[in-house]
Parts: sequence; C-alpha cells; structure tokens
Amino acid sequence: MGRRSPSTSTARPDVGRGSRCIYRLSKEMYPMRNVMLVDDDVPVLDFMKQAIDWEQLGLRLVGMFENGAKAYEYAASVQAPDILVTDIGMPHMNGLQLIEKVKALRPELSVVILSCHDEFKYAQQAIKLGVDDYILKETIEPEMLGELLRGIVARLEGREAAVVPGAGDLADKLPDSGRSIVKERFIRSMLYNPLSAPEAWKETASEFGIRLGSAPYLPVLLVIDRFSEARARFVSEDSCMFAVENVTDELLGRYGGDAASFRVANRELLLLFGTGTDESGRSVGLYRVEPALRRIRGALGNYLKLSVSFVAGGSSSVDPHRLRDEMRRLAASGEHRFYLPEGTIGELAEREFSRDDLFAYYPEALETFRHVVLRQEAERIEPVVRLWADRIRERRFAPETVKQWFMKLLLDLHMKFMTMERVPSAFSREALHQTFLEADRLDRLASIAAEYMREAAMRMSAIYGQPRRAEISEAQRFVALNAHRKISLEEVAAHLHLNASYFSRLFKKETNETFVDFVTRTKMEKAKELLDLSRYTVHEIADRLGYDNKSYFVKLFKAHSGMKPGEYAGKARE
Repeated sequence: MGRRSPSTSTARPDVGRGSRCIYRLSKEMYPMRNVMLVDDDVPVLDFMKQAIDWEQLGLRLVGMFENGAKAYEYAASVQAPDILVTDIGMPHMNGLQLIEKVKALRPELSVVILSCHDEFKYAQQAIKLGVDDYILKETIEPEMLGELLRGIVARLEGREAAVVPGAGDLADKLPDSGRSIVKERFIRSMLYNPLSAPEAWKETASEFGIRLGSAPYLPVLLVIDRFSEARARFVSEDSCMFAVENVTDELLGRYGGDAASFRVANRELLLLFGTGTDESGRSVGLYRVEPALRRIRGALGNYLKLSVSFVAGGSSSVDPHRLRDEMRRLAASGEHRFYLPEGTIGELAEREFSRDDLFAYYPEALETFRHVVLRQEAERIEPVVRLWADRIRERRFAPETVKQWFMKLLLDLHMKFMTMERVPSAFSREALHQTFLEADRLDRLASIAAEYMREAAMRMSAIYGQPRRAEISEAQRFVALNAHRKISLEEVAAHLHLNASYFSRLFKKETNETFVDFVTRTKMEKAKELLDLSRYTVHEIADRLGYDNKSYFVKLFKAHSGMKPGEYAGKARE
C-alpha cells in the first residue's frame, strides 16, 4: 500500500450519523459512540472507513489521522474519542504513546491496536495499557473488526452510569432485554454516581424488589468462567448474558427473600441478597446465601453448559453507602480473583502480590517446556504446566506479570519451532495475543499453555513424520536439545550411525543449509532469548551455549543478527 507524507494529516469529523443501538430508550440515554482512526497508511484508513457500517453499529467516525501527534492534538483540543483504533509504528508519536496520552484525557477509553508488529514487547505493552483488542493487519477482515467494535459498544453501554428519573416505573413496561438494560444502568449509577438523592435511589431500587436502606443486603459477584469460550456458543455476548440473567433471576425468585441481579459487565452479574439478621440482630454473610448460589451454579452448568464463580462481600449491610462501597470493591476485584479456582464460591480476599521476580525462573521453565515438546512427551505436558502454575499460585505474583510470563514463554516456543520445519499450526501469534488479553484466571492461562504445548508436540510428530530422511529430523532435534554445549558434526553423525562426510552432504542436500550453519543459527536464536531476559552477561551467555572464546561468540552473533550482543541487549531494553 502506498503512503502519504507523514507530515500531513487527514481529519474528517462526523463521518456518519445515526441513533441505532441494541435497545435505545432515547438518544440521550444511548448516544452515538465516537471513534478515531489513526494509521500512517492512508489506504488502510480509507479501507476501514468504507468497509465498516459505522452508523449501523451505533458509532460516529469523528476523525482519521496519519500520525499520533495530530490525533492527540485533536483529542486534547476538540474531543477525546470513546473508541480509538490505532497503528503502533507511526511518525512523531507512536500508537502506544498515543494510547497512554488519550487515556489520560479519557480513562474509560476503549482501544483496538491494528498493527504489523507481532513481537512480544508490543503485546506486553498492550496488556499494560489495558487495550481491548490487538489485531495484525495481515489478518484483518471487515467482519472481524465489525464484531470487535460491536463487542466494545456493548461494554461501553455497561459503563454508562446515568439514571433517568422514573426509570423504575418504565422497567415493568419493558421487554426482558429492556428491563435488563435499565437495571444495568441503575446499578452502574449507584456504583459510580454520588448518592445525592437517597429517596430517589430507594424508589428506583424498590422497582427491582430491593428495599434499599430498610433491610441488610449482601452483594455477591457472579463471574462467567472462560467467557471467550462461553460466548462462542451463543449468537452474541448479549444473548449469552441474557440467558445467564434469565436462569439466575428464575432461581432468585425461589430464594425466599429479597434478591435481584444486575449486569455490571459483559461477563459479570452483581447479585443482591436480602439476608436478614442472626439471633443477636447482627448482619450475616455468605453462609446464609451459599445454598442459593450452589443452585444457580448447578442450573447454569446443566442448562447452559457454563461454569461460573461467585465472590461475596464480607457481610451484609443496611446502610446504602456501606453497601455501595462493598459492591465497588467486588466490581474492582479482577486482580484478586486471578488465583481463585474456576467454579469457586467464596468471600473476596485481598492479599498483596509477591514483589519477587517471576522472570528469574523463566530460563528453567522455557528449557523444561521445550524439552517436553521436542521429545513429544504428551503425558508429561499437563503435569509440567500444573507444576509451574502451582509454583506461581504459591508465590502469588502480580497477575499482569504472570500473563506476560506465560505469553513470552509460548511466543518463544513458537519462534523456536519456526526455526525448524514449517508445519501448519492451529495457533497464531495474533490468537495468542488476544487470548492472553482476555484470560483472567491462572487456571485459564495454564490451560492455554498446556493446549499450545500439546499442539506443538503434535507438530513435532508431523515434522519427524514427513516424507524425508528421518536422520535429518533426528539431527535437528538432537541440536535443539543440546544447544547448551559444543556440538560437532562427527558427534551427531555417530549418534545417527552415519559416516560424517556422508551425513554432511545429506544434511546440505535435504535442508539447503550446512550442518554447521544450522547449529550456529540455533545457538544464536537461543542467545537472543537469553539477552531478552537482561540478566546474563555476554560472557555468561557464551559459556551457556558452549563457546569458550567470547570474541568468537560475539563475531558469530554479529554475523547472524547484524549487531553485537551488547547492542542487541540495549535495543531489547528500550
């Protein structure tokens, strides 16, 4: 695609207007969402403008810009968007810098990264910035982007927090989907708006069966486990949530006391249970409502085939302000739910995360995982992954760090196997990026790792089962498993029971690469992995790869990568 000069910018405000939404009570209640597109490749901007039916999605395209600086200038001086779709590599201000700056203007900003970059460091920064989706340009389709935007719109509707006077009276007149929306907006407003008119709040709450301020209530957060998998079984995210709400509300009607559910996110419901008091008049906690939670969990599992978890507040409260504080704590508890087993029912426990360096264990883990896959030891994959997950759980590292650790592990394994024979894979780097952005439990990350390793082991079987000389595949595997030491052509030939000269000619004929070059390339890729960790000196890395002469190692590395090890390490730390 051609490019324009990066010094120019294209700004085309108000492209497309409309008022369509999932369920629109009024234009004021569900306004159009503003979208900004930023990419220094003008044909990409034009493609997105033409390929997406913005109005049909309830979106307004307010600007298209060819660099981050111009986009930020518009956001700061005219209007910050609700949704930002941006490239990463751009002149004047890159996409990651733009995201950080615009989020400072609008913290609730939703972001889709659209980029040519699929390196780990970009996905890692995307996690830190809290982006919604990360898409590679080479794989983008209009339908994919449209579906992502549709999901973001649904999430944005859930963040709105304005209650319209009389909404409670309206709720009974709405169909189930409309009533759900009004309930969602009410609970969002209660969570995030000042309780300046308590009587109005009480009146609206009473329309949903909640006697706010008159009886003690215990808040409980229902979370759908593995939501990305769960929603795939439904027409849309909304249909998934409506189904969960319907089953939950049906069972809450049999609770035997006041109870109601409210959607607070696309995978979460906030349940309020009227608990009464114990014999001494004190408020009660989880034990009073646990039987009801077990019934809901069982019904959702039986009828919808969904796994759900429940996290409860510490105790019930009659005071609306205390109740709201407890609900806020639950709604913001994502990090503290990271280590909970799927399907759990328990109280929220907020414990500090370890400040130790998880990446100190990375080389050991990578080597263990690599050996299991290369040796095609399928029966060991699950135990090995679980062993590392248990170590992480025991130490309670920060969830964001754990995500980065697992993502880097799988991407490094991916690159390692790409240096061998190319065999089609069900996994893509983009899919891994997106999966890790969505994963919110350690159990889920462990499952992803185990699934990837099983698929990788199958690819190894395919590599070694190809219609080619088996000696070559075995030689490649031998080198991969012994890259930490010196490897000679004679040693490998003896391992294969072949004459050294014959093996040398055979390897070159089958791979179009000399055996010595293959060994060097394998070791240099391993050297890059170690340099990326920023914890080993060049001398230590040379020693770990079987090179006695540091100068010779540096010479080989420069010939392979175009720069010295120290220069590569400095670039990796940027």
